[in-house]
Amino acid sequence: MAPSEIAIVIPAYQESATIGAIVAAVRAAMPSAALIVVDDGSTDGSGAIADAAGARVLRPGGNAGKGAALRAGMRAALAEGATLVLTLDADGQHRAEDLPRLAEAAQAAPRSIIIGSRRADQVNAPASRRRANRVADFWVSWAAGEFISDSQSGLRAYPAAALSDLGRYEGHSQRFSFESAILIDAARRGFSMRSIDIPALYGAMQRHSHFRPVADIARIVLMVAGRLLMRGMYPQGLWRSLRPTAMKNDR
Repeated sequence: MAPSEIAIVIPAYQESATIGAIVAAVRAAMPSAALIVVDDGSTDGSGAIADAAGARVLRPGGNAGKGAALRAGMRAALAEGATLVLTLDADGQHRAEDLPRLAEAAQAAPRSIIIGSRRADQVNAPASRRRANRVADFWVSWAAGEFISDSQSGLRAYPAAALSDLGRYEGHSQRFSFESAILIDAARRGFSMRSIDIPALYGAMQRHSHFRPVADIARIVLMVAGRLLMRGMYPQGLWRSLRPTAMKNDR
């Protein structure tokens, strides 16, 4: 896969403290990839900083939520011919130097979504986030029918084919539930979920996370429950998600 076929999408909301350094680090790590920052209605100059640092900046208008911002960036990437879309958060929680590893893993498994998993490095993670992420992992893995390591990580690699039906999420899945919903739906379409280990950098974050452990996990669980109810609670999915052989992690 040529570097020009790879796009990197960064959703950003009120990220003036971190976005400039993140864009510069991404440019250094993957200089030939297209880089798209989606400014989700920031009022602190995040978009202007990202633009000055060398990113293409999309401004859909208003604060529509992380899910909507990701979809806007993904659509732009696909329209420009990307065959692989990488995503990372703008709050300093992910390392740009892990992106080439993600891309390499994706190229070796073209029918997989690759997730940067923080499960192996949870020392610095707040206890509330650890608990919330484990709850989400259980439910999302059940609905997907396979074990998913760190279903809430925003550091991912998506093959273009996994993003072919983004329109189905319009009008809902605006915040963090989109990243869970797309894993479930992709798994049902025959895509597998793989992971690579990455460090958990909670202590390095320069602003309070927009993720709300109670409210956002509740939204995710409700979304997953709806999908499970439509499939008769999918007991075989629960069985598959709990089997050790389903833990297909690449280290």
